[in-house]
Amino acid sequence: MRTPQIRSQESEQSPEVSAERPGRLRNYGGPLLLVAAAAALTAACYQLVQRNASGREHTVTTGAIVWHSDLPGALAQSKKTGKPVLVDFSASWCPPCQAMKHDAWPDPSVGQAVNGRYLPVLMDADSRESQAPAERYQVSTIPRVLVLDGDGNILRDGSYMTRDELLDFLRPR
Repeated sequence: MRTPQIRSQESEQSPEVSAERPGRLRNYGGPLLLVAAAAALTAACYQLVQRNASGREHTVTTGAIVWHSDLPGALAQSKKTGKPVLVDFSASWCPPCQAMKHDAWPDPSVGQAVNGRYLPVLMDADSRESQAPAERYQVSTIPRVLVLDGDGNILRDGSYMTRDELLDFLRPR
């Protein structure tokens, strides 16, 4: 019969292989899983950066809105269709941008207004692709929301907006 003192010592032993406990494997499952997850995340981020650095168009979905990243392509499409381009200059580190991303843009009525009337383009203020447009439109603060015609002329200019303010901004003039 074992004493409580011996049981206590056994429970405090590490799960490594020892002479007293043959057949037990070292517990490397947790650390190995963590390393594998970190490697997979790193590979996924690298692929995303490579895709964005290659200049290929990518999309981001916020609620019902599918945001595109190709402003020149959207302007060309605007010339063909007559739909204005809606551009949102934003960044992941910007609290007002994130508030709009979570509170205003996903609203179904905002999504309906955007999808019905505009060609939406999301410009990450930290990306290389946004530098030339940011200079052209003198973007010095974010969020900055613009409505452009097919020639790139500013039709409307806004910054942080609540859902109701955004719906008013999106109404045709």
